Amino acid sequence: RMSLPPLRVFNSFSRTKEEFRPLEQGRKVSWYICGPTVYDSAHLGHARAYVGFDVVRRIMEDYFGYEVVYVMNVTDIDDKLIVRARDKGKTVAELASFYEAEFFQDMKRLGVRMPTAVVRVTEYVPEVVQAIATIIENGYAYESNGSVYFNTVAFSKTHTYRKLVPSSTSTVELDAAAAADGEGMLSDSVGRNDKKNPADFALWKRSKEGEVKWPSPWGEGRPGWHIECTVLGSELLGQVMDIHSGGVDLRFPHHDNEVAQAEALFESQEWVRYFLHAGHLEIKGLKMSKSLKNFITISGALEKFT
Repeated sequence: RMSLPPLRVFNSFSRTKEEFRPLEQGRKVSWYICGPTVYDSAHLGHARAYVGFDVVRRIMEDYFGYEVVYVMNVTDIDDKLIVRARDKGKTVAELASFYEAEFFQDMKRLGVRMPTAVVRVTEYVPEVVQAIATIIENGYAYESNGSVYFNTVAFSKTHTYRKLVPSSTSTVELDAAAAADGEGMLSDSVGRNDKKNPADFALWKRSKEGEVKWPSPWGEGRPGWHIECTVLGSELLGQVMDIHSGGVDLRFPHHDNEVAQAEALFESQEWVRYFLHAGHLEIKGLKMSKSLKNFITISGALEKFT
């Protein structure tokens, strides 16, 4: 093999391009990518991210000869899913499996390589419960009214919280809105005093009447959004991974909280070595998103233009 130039990637932690060096000696690379929340059809904004990372993966595999273990999660427990299933008169499981199948069909039609492994949150709830119990034992979380919250103040004494998007006085309101969005539309801590600190976030959500639920030491409930990726990534790739990727809008709170949870779980200072983020696809100056309803579905675009 001819001598190859070094591979450089833009690492969101340092906000600079860095030479990529995998954790393991040799050619193996561990990579976790945030997959879809399967409550609706995927749109071109999603395609932009998954095609973009597929190109990077192909360069690593086909040009640099790395063996990439590419793990993608499917978020099949989520407030949006519960609400949408209710609206459609379907179970959460029925809705999730329909949109998951559609998503991978879309990826196939876009020519995106299948992940090495696809993992669903519903398959790992006992592991999530165990991880939360360990975070509580380690002193970084607490139970309150049947839910469990991550203690950002306790964590900040020994770790850096918010490595990707450090908090600043100028973004307090935006941060609060993003954090509330991350807690989910069915979150019952809003306006209630369940949390010790305003920035604390849910690891385990007490389930209310008619919501999906699993048993736990704190009562019946379901995982919070952020803990899902921490547990799925660690279960498959270990306590430190080479690459984690996702959309730029996930940096805070989702990715910052994922990192904090993992460091609290493993009592470590590094869970991800290189964080890669894909930019937004914009339509008339606004990001394409389901919430803004300005999206074009992948299947819609393929039918119209191919």
